[in-house]
This record gives sequence, structure tokens and C-alpha cells, in this order.
Amino acid sequence: MIRILSKRRPRERGFTLIELLIVVAIIAILAAILIPNFLQSRASASVAASKSNMRNLATALEAYQADKLRYPATLPNLVATYIGSIAPDPCSATAYSYAVDADGSTFSLSSQPNPWTSNCKNVVPGIYYTPSGGLQNR
Repeated sequence: MIRILSKRRPRERGFTLIELLIVVAIIAILAAILIPNFLQSRASASVAASKSNMRNLATALEAYQADKLRYPATLPNLVATYIGSIAPDPCSATAYSYAVDADGSTFSLSSQPNPWTSNCKNVVPGIYYTPSGGLQNR
């Protein structure tokens, strides 16, 4: 009796085409919802990391200025004494742009994501830091 009930008919060997199409459609809908959210959160994390790196650089620059009464001509002058290493910008994978005025009394530090290759292209067009204005978006 059990053998008779557990025995399948020859045409009932697997899933029907309709069942498989429904499963594939559900997976596609879930992927369409989740992938953009994942990419947006990844870009937001890159922007947050970039802002954190710029704050660390700005703190090292302020410490340098407090010791020497001027800002350094280039960022590598900070390494070893004021900061362990200069992290690259996660948005563009390049160094931050740094400029100091002629008398060394003020500086600007900026991140300008490349609109074609950046992880941050849809989040913020650029971030910059100045001693008087702090960290700001462009």
C-alpha cells in the first residue's frame, strides 16, 4: 500500500515550467530591490571614510601648524611625526588635493571624486576642508 502511494506517475518527475518561471521572477524582483540599496550603502560608506580621513589629516595639519606656526608645503611632511600614513581617498583611490597659501597661514584639503570611476559619484560631488569652514560638501 505504501509503495503504491509513494510511487509517482511517470509524468510527475519534477517542477513544471510555470513553477520555475515564478521562482525566477521572485528572485529577479528581490535582486532588483536589493542591489541598488547595497550599492548606495557602499557609496555612503566610502563618503564617510573619506570624511574621516580628511578630519584626521586636518587634525595632523593643525598639530603641525601649532608646532611650526605654518602649514606644511606638502602632505608627506606630516608622515612619521604627526600621522602614521596618509590614506588614499576611497572615493577616487587617489591622494587628497592639498593646497596651502603663499605665507603658509591657511590650507585647503579636498576630495574630488572622478564621476566615471568613483564609488561616490551619486552621493556627493566633492568634499573639502578649510580651517575656517571645517568639513563641507561642494
